[in-house]
Amino acid sequence: MSARSALSRWKAPLEKHAFASLMAANFCFFMGFATFFLLPKYLITVLGAREGQVGAIMAGYGLVMVACLPAIGVGSDRYGRRPFLILGAVLLGATALAFVTVQELGPWPYLLRGLQGLAFACWFVNSSTLAVDVVDPAHRGSALGLFGVSTLITYGLAPALAEWIAHDRGFALVFLLALAWSGLALLLSLVLPTPAPHPTRLKTGVSRSWRQLASEPIIGAICIGALLMGLAFGTVLVFSQAQALARGITPVTILTLAFALTSIIIRLGFSRLADGGGKRAVLILSLLAMAAGTGLLAAVNGIGLYALCGVLIGVGHSLAYPTLNVMLINHLPPHEHGRGMSLFVAAFNVGTILAQFGLGLLISIVGLQGIFLIAALLAVAAIAPILRATAAPQ
Repeated sequence: MSARSALSRWKAPLEKHAFASLMAANFCFFMGFATFFLLPKYLITVLGAREGQVGAIMAGYGLVMVACLPAIGVGSDRYGRRPFLILGAVLLGATALAFVTVQELGPWPYLLRGLQGLAFACWFVNSSTLAVDVVDPAHRGSALGLFGVSTLITYGLAPALAEWIAHDRGFALVFLLALAWSGLALLLSLVLPTPAPHPTRLKTGVSRSWRQLASEPIIGAICIGALLMGLAFGTVLVFSQAQALARGITPVTILTLAFALTSIIIRLGFSRLADGGGKRAVLILSLLAMAAGTGLLAAVNGIGLYALCGVLIGVGHSLAYPTLNVMLINHLPPHEHGRGMSLFVAAFNVGTILAQFGLGLLISIVGLQGIFLIAALLAVAAIAPILRATAAPQ
């Protein structure tokens, strides 16, 4: 059997179930990507990195990811989604293989983590855009919410599996496993059905820049809301474990577990709310839930309240993120979906980066409790631009 005929046999069922196939590919990619959630432990226990060095290596991922998003958004609309899915899977696999050879703390961990930021940007923007491209526009919100489940599952499963393997067999096998997951994502991305290129995609002067998109009142308001939400969410990601340790709460991962389980339940059962006519109410209530969960971290005094914070933040994020995302996409023509998706991803992740660097500088002044109260107020502040964005018909 020739390679072309074998490829055709694979394509037929994938095209029949395009969305499910995309979820399978996304699951494989993020099983490889989320394996590196265990990277700080490897850097500390194997390479002898200090906390500051670990922070710098991990932050390199976010900085590179945000920096390359504009070019990826433009390229996605011009050349299609598949080339960037392939590039993302190849880069992730290559960095996983390279980590097997890293024996000391030098420039390589910084470079490889930065390349993983590029891999994430290539894959995430284009897989999310493809998820809304292959479904009925009337169901984009529920589709994007459901699509997120294939990512959220990996955030709990992949690092747990990696830690178990690292304990028994060492980190080299962990990195090889990440390579295998990346290889599966690559194979699926080669045969995933993708919509035909839009006729205006190759024309010059048709698609707008990020600045031009963000200057539109509705899109700009959505991006401001996403940035403020990212600030609150990033604060939880960066500082919740430190707060738990300071209050004697263990295990510290109970919040992320509660967040992940709640998010999966919400997206499986209630993601259709993102497509309904009550977007304004959904967004207001979800942001209030995120604000409540974030603010309660300032007063957390036991594992029960700590887990409740994860539940509330899970409710807020799992409803607000896809709803805002789809609002932005629905405001754009098809040939601008890629750059619109990259703009939204950038707005949210700039917020998480600002939380890490900006709010981190305030800890010495207001303490951990104050940081969480500020972040909660930022989540509430996101309601104002969202009210503006939802004032006009969607």
